[in-house]
Amino acid sequence: MAETMLELTSIHKYFGDNQVLRGIDLVVDKGEVVAILGPSGSGKSTMLRCINHLETIDKGDIKIKNQILVENGVYVDEKTQREVLAATGMVFQQFNLFPHMTVLENLIEAPIYVKNISKEEAIKTAENLLAKVGLSEVRDRYPARLSGGQQQRVAIARALAMKPDILLFDEPTSALDPELTGEVLKTMRELAAEHMTMIVVTHEMAFAREAASRVIFMAGGVIVEENDPETFFTNPKEERTKTFLRNML
Repeated sequence: MAETMLELTSIHKYFGDNQVLRGIDLVVDKGEVVAILGPSGSGKSTMLRCINHLETIDKGDIKIKNQILVENGVYVDEKTQREVLAATGMVFQQFNLFPHMTVLENLIEAPIYVKNISKEEAIKTAENLLAKVGLSEVRDRYPARLSGGQQQRVAIARALAMKPDILLFDEPTSALDPELTGEVLKTMRELAAEHMTMIVVTHEMAFAREAASRVIFMAGGVIVEENDPETFFTNPKEERTKTFLRNML
């Protein structure tokens, strides 16, 4: 039986009078790669940000690895929150690297200060991860000296340095030129092939089709449709999904 990594139940989120999420239910199992598609303003990024508590929800439950983060809209205490959220890592649209630190320093900062890992061990992990994303040669450079695609791969390595169980990606290629997008998607495909649990908000249809184990279409703050990639792309059921795919493909 698959191990459940994430459980969202009846998630509601308002910004003022504007309801952005309208009762989202989602279960993600270990090793799944879930691609989330949808038009701008459909609540995709907000949902992602609610998972790792960058936004708070107004109603509903969130469980990560069977540990409660929030129940009936009430969050657990801060210490427990930190413990529960340690299972998640996030890669943003803008790379959010520390500009005054080298690539290596960016990767070892959090493991040393948040996880109390020794500097030697943090450096070893960081070097392995830079090799993994094909960037060993830039370890001593500052982010400003890297291309956008390189910066985003460093950001992925930095998220992996915390050894998360679930990796969240919020439009990881939308700030990149098309020719740099490929190198980031290649890194993400490799992670998917290693059965890293990933939730990816993206407009990259080919990635969703090839690398995802499940595709979700959101619109108007609800999940309109979800299915395996083959069925989703070749035989969508809902009219809104069909219209979206016609415009995107």
